[in-house]
Amino acid sequence: MIYPFMCIPTSPAFLGTALLGLGLVRLFAPKQAYRLFGLPLRPSRSPSPFIFANAGRDIALGVAFILLGLQRNFEGVRAVLVGTLIAAQVDAFTVFKYGGEEFGGWSGKWYGHSLGGLILGFIAWKGWGL
Repeated sequence: MIYPFMCIPTSPAFLGTALLGLGLVRLFAPKQAYRLFGLPLRPSRSPSPFIFANAGRDIALGVAFILLGLQRNFEGVRAVLVGTLIAAQVDAFTVFKYGGEEFGGWSGKWYGHSLGGLILGFIAWKGWGL
């Protein structure tokens, strides 16, 4: 018997696994996730609920990629890729504006979010791995 995950196309499998992993890191290590995202940690003892909402978004997108890939719903995968591209650009703006001296501004980590989103858009456009 062939297991379902052996039949999933490359792009949905990779993106789904990556987003699930990223979401779990943000869920279980929220303080480290701030640096990874590009935001300064709040001075309070508990992390902002923002990082948990971000974790939920990443986990949901990861599950969507995997399920759509298993169903071979390539148009659905492309639609979720475009949605993820938009989320990445919003993340880039958030880091640019609120990243503080360490992460924000033109020399900050915003470009990683923006470039990653543009790569996702290119994958959706070309249909690589689908």
